[in-house]
Amino acid sequence: MYSFLVSILIGIGVVLPGVSGSAIAILVGIYDKVLTVLNDSSIKTLKKIIILFPIIIGIMVGVIIFGNILLKIYEYYEFQMKYIFIGLIFGGVPILVNELKDNGGVLKMKTLIFSVIFSLLLIVIPSVISYDNVSNLNPIKLFIAGILYISGKIIPGISSSFFMMLLGMYERVLLMLSNPFSLSYFEWISFIPFIIGIIVGVIILIKVVNYLFNKHLSLTYSIIIGFVCGSTLSIFPGLEFSFRGILSMIFMVISFLLTNYLSKNKKKIT
Repeated sequence: MYSFLVSILIGIGVVLPGVSGSAIAILVGIYDKVLTVLNDSSIKTLKKIIILFPIIIGIMVGVIIFGNILLKIYEYYEFQMKYIFIGLIFGGVPILVNELKDNGGVLKMKTLIFSVIFSLLLIVIPSVISYDNVSNLNPIKLFIAGILYISGKIIPGISSSFFMMLLGMYERVLLMLSNPFSLSYFEWISFIPFIIGIIVGVIILIKVVNYLFNKHLSLTYSIIIGFVCGSTLSIFPGLEFSFRGILSMIFMVISFLLTNYLSKNKKKIT
């Protein structure tokens, strides 16, 4: 039950701009579970699907049902929604730090600060550079773009949008994902290297991230917490001392407490 509920939040995070679905996954404590199951060679494929089924369904519900509704709400209430998601994400950070300590790890402050700064720079860079046109991308670049895109979905705090904007592919990829039937046969053929890149990226990155969690726990947690904090700060809409601003701050506190409660009581909810 817990996995299903928090997976809905992950699905919503996948849809909304500036919000990392993988960041939400790690903050609510199911990111490492998914990695462990996918990397366990002793578990057959069918059993993996059964174990991860509540998470898959939850993400689909978040994307398909709540995602479209919230995108509309986001369009009209962007300021308030950003405060809510900042609260949701930061509410899980203390739990993440405690999990690191419980597993014998130590938070590396220098690494964390560097990760925060680096993730903020990733947000700034697209606004000061020119982008390639998608028509100029050859199959090799499209393949690499696929790997970069999925890395933003697997690695918490890393933005897929940043990489796609960097390559001039943001609008095209968004169209392909949101309305795939609108693409022509030629456009689908041209995107095959991109899709292959996504598949290869999933296979490689899951193994790499799982290795880092097992062998370099403190470093990995410190980097991820830094990326999560930095990418979340990047969507901060600013302070506003008005009714809307005060209401948004209240929503942020409520969402902070909600995530904190869910993370602390996940065993009771399952």
